[in-house]
Amino acid sequence: MSDNKRILKNSGILYVRLLITSIVGLISTRLLLQALGVSDYGLYSIVGGIVIMMGFLNTVMISTTYRYIAFEMGKGNFAGINQVFNISLIIHICIALILILFAETLGVFYINNYLNVPKGNISDALFVFRFSVWGTFFSILSVPYQGLITAQENFFIRASIEIIRSILKLGAVFLIIYYLGNRLRLYSVLIMIVMLVPPVLFYLYSLKKYASIIQWNFQKKWEKYNEMVSFSGWIMIGAGASVGKTQGAALIINSFFGTVLNASFGIANQVSTVVTMFAQNLGQAAIPQITKSFSAGNTNRSTELTIYISKYSFLLMLFPALPILLETDFILKLWLNDVPEYSGIFIKLMIVYALIESMSTGIYAVVQASGKIKWFQIISSTILLLCLPIAYFLFTLGLQPYYIVVVYISSLILILLVNLILLKKIVAFDVKALISKSYLKSFTVVLFIIPLFFIRNFMTEGLFRLVTMTLLGTITYLNVVFFFGLERHERQIIISTIKKANYFKK
Repeated sequence: MSDNKRILKNSGILYVRLLITSIVGLISTRLLLQALGVSDYGLYSIVGGIVIMMGFLNTVMISTTYRYIAFEMGKGNFAGINQVFNISLIIHICIALILILFAETLGVFYINNYLNVPKGNISDALFVFRFSVWGTFFSILSVPYQGLITAQENFFIRASIEIIRSILKLGAVFLIIYYLGNRLRLYSVLIMIVMLVPPVLFYLYSLKKYASIIQWNFQKKWEKYNEMVSFSGWIMIGAGASVGKTQGAALIINSFFGTVLNASFGIANQVSTVVTMFAQNLGQAAIPQITKSFSAGNTNRSTELTIYISKYSFLLMLFPALPILLETDFILKLWLNDVPEYSGIFIKLMIVYALIESMSTGIYAVVQASGKIKWFQIISSTILLLCLPIAYFLFTLGLQPYYIVVVYISSLILILLVNLILLKKIVAFDVKALISKSYLKSFTVVLFIIPLFFIRNFMTEGLFRLVTMTLLGTITYLNVVFFFGLERHERQIIISTIKKANYFKK
């Protein structure tokens, strides 16, 4: 199978996973909100948010393992894969233990002294927090195994296990619906058990398929530890900033507005995550190829993949985002019986943030492949974390809660511009090609779609407008992407594929 076909196949597998997990996740959210109520749902969103964020954090941390394994595979050095895996395993055991240490000290201190919940709910908050931390502990230990499976491009197994996890989470929601005791505590215990299942499955599969690679072999090459710890450290700084962005925002919102607004923020995060996965799936499928091409010295292919992954990630995310942005409030009413205040505006702004962020998908891939990540992580993480005190200051002035997302959108635009400068100076990347072939094409598509938001205003909100605007948006999107988002050779490939399909039908 050619490398491009492998990317398409893996993308297809990940999109099937996305479809299933999204449907299951949206159903779970609706039922969970009904079972817990807005206040307890908000409490779980902020305290148990460490579990929600672990999905993203795992994806980021996995990159350390699969980057080095894929790099060794690209060079044809299969003897070094076992070494890389074992070093990665030791690093992540240390990370998991550090998490427990910080959780039981700083985490508990914050909940007892600063969390904005009724005094009678502090014990519930601590209970949820501790079980969430242990679920995260087991997830961190599974990262090297997930990284190995990703480097081997065995996305079917990853997708299958993640589908199992989402179905088990739905089962946990059904169980608490019929429970008459403390539903919040029971749900926390069940979710920790659910979080334990994937690590066990990843380990068992790796033991069966890659027994020689995961065989324990304590490594004494401290210079390799230093190299991987340094890379992991920079990755963790970026990951920590991203987690801090969401969890820090949730804490600030909690401090000023309470758990009801945390419910709105949590729902918006869920919708934004589903939309973001449309871009991340393609990136996950392509990143191992970019790394292998870069390590093998094939810079032309890694550059080409970087440019097109950045464009396709944005365009793919825009497809589900468009109908949601057009009909956010009505969709929320259909989805949830009790829609928390500000949910709609949070969702719109978070999707805009995710769309802008998707334009950097290719950048992150090629930077990780080069290994020159230090300044990218330092600058972007600093800018992200500065958003928290800025948002805090704005809230003291009496601004609305959604302004925290506005601050993050502004910071993301700045980060994108800085990354382009660094990409040219540090990695010697062809930034002009990225801008002309990816960003300008994406921007042109957006310009042609904007009129839809004015057309919508001529119709009354309801099911008819939802259906009409979804159909009109889809037709407009497909035509604009085909004629203005793609280059001539890309259009020719699509036309040729359609002609071949019609030929075989005859």
